[in-house]
Amino acid sequence: MTIRVLVVEDDPMVMDITCKYVESVPGFKAVARAASGDAARECVRTMDIDLIILDIFMPGMNGIDLLAELRSGGCLTDVIFLTAADGTEFINRAQKLGFVDYLIKPFNYERFHDSLAHYQKLRDLLGTGGRATQEQLDSTLRQGPLSESARVQKGMHPKTLETIRKYIEESPESAVITQQELVENLGLSRVTVRRYMEYLSSTGEVTVQMVYGAVGRPSYTYRKMG
Repeated sequence: MTIRVLVVEDDPMVMDITCKYVESVPGFKAVARAASGDAARECVRTMDIDLIILDIFMPGMNGIDLLAELRSGGCLTDVIFLTAADGTEFINRAQKLGFVDYLIKPFNYERFHDSLAHYQKLRDLLGTGGRATQEQLDSTLRQGPLSESARVQKGMHPKTLETIRKYIEESPESAVITQQELVENLGLSRVTVRRYMEYLSSTGEVTVQMVYGAVGRPSYTYRKMG
């Protein structure tokens, strides 16, 4: 069954990109567009909408006030926020009104795809009319692991990550890899090496040890996990 999506966004370029992203995911169709809260309200009133992808900063009524109005009128349509509003006061208000996910602009396709895939999984589970196990709920409501492209921090480049990974994989199993070694052999700065290696530590691919010298800042050594 096709999931019918209303995209609420006042920037025409972002609107076009978002609608293309929606329709690139199997099972989803962008059936309506609205550039303001008033237009969105009319779409919800007159159309059969399953999911609203909702901006917050818009002319006139903002997205949170729109959702508050819809909820007070009994509208239970699912919502994914897609917005530049990164203040916790916005997120807190939005959460109290109920949303499936909250994506902060600028966003990448992989994170957007993960959000729709999670929503589809949630609908499949809750739309059965049967019973759910605790394992099913845990797996679905906690959303599960994101793809790596969605998890990689802003400013990190996949090619650089791939280069560092390859170097580590080709190192002997018991080798201690130093920060300076990576700087010299890969042509990267110490700050860059540290940032990427901290990421690889968070994924469980390497262990990190801080080494203090007699003077100056500490250096770092790394071992790859088996």
